[in-house]
Amino acid sequence: MGQEFREFAVTVPAGTAKTAPLVTDVSFPARTVLAVSWRVPPGPSGLMGWQLTSAGAPVIPIQPGAYVVTDNQAATWPLAGYLDSGNWQVTAYNTGLYDHTLYLTFELDLPGAAVPAAPVPAGTGTGVVGTSGSVPGTSGVPGGGVSPGPSLPGDTPAVIAVVLAAAARQAAAAAAVAAGGS
Repeated sequence: MGQEFREFAVTVPAGTAKTAPLVTDVSFPARTVLAVSWRVPPGPSGLMGWQLTSAGAPVIPIQPGAYVVTDNQAATWPLAGYLDSGNWQVTAYNTGLYDHTLYLTFELDLPGAAVPAAPVPAGTGTGVVGTSGSVPGTSGVPGGGVSPGPSLPGDTPAVIAVVLAAAARQAAAAAAVAAGGS
């Protein structure tokens, strides 16, 4: 369980175009991010999409131009090994006729606290962004994560740096746990 919880309510005004999304600062002091819980109440009906970003680069979902599009859903995502600078934003659009709100709770530890490696689920399924696919097993990937693979067209240096930094932190945490540390 985290030592701190930071909560944010991000209201996305009606008529916010995907080509000119709202960017809302949800930053906090440097902390180790353990997880983020999110909730989208009923109402958007697929007309609102959001993503977690850092310095303008997409973090979740990582694909440029991809958004989480959902209605009346909530989830908690483990984020061990992700950004620890506290520099987070929500980038969102809402092409509907009514304002909609996204609720976020970041579970945090103070800097320097040990972070266990996040488990990576194996299997197939459809993500909340509507893309079907499979998540490979974790054998052979340092830190128990999924290999980031080759860069895609449109990946910016900032996106690549975020992904590589997260993978390195996850690998270090897994190595510490494997060595008997915490």
